[in-house]
Amino acid sequence: MKHALMVLDIQNDYLSNQARMPVAKHQIEPILKGINDLIKRAERSNAPILYIRNEFERKQVLSNLLRKFTALKGSKGAEMDKRLLKAEGVYFSKNKADAFSNPSLMKYLTIMASTN
Repeated sequence: MKHALMVLDIQNDYLSNQARMPVAKHQIEPILKGINDLIKRAERSNAPILYIRNEFERKQVLSNLLRKFTALKGSKGAEMDKRLLKAEGVYFSKNKADAFSNPSLMKYLTIMASTN
């Protein structure tokens, strides 16, 4: 695997009108357009697309308070934004501010690197 696209944290709790930790409103459409364009390019070049999202555990009480209970596992806020193109891809979740904290992602990347 020479290239892969990693789409991170494009979730309702950051981009929707009801977002708990919203990005600046004027940035949302350009962000989505740019990412959707990259998804189309990745599809055309047969590059793997990896969708990674926050899914924080409810038991992370102090962290959840600081995050305003953003992207709790199983909540609507943790779902990917509906405006995001959903191409064929692999989905990974994380409960830390580090995509590589998910050992399944690291294993997937290692396997992909060794097979191509």
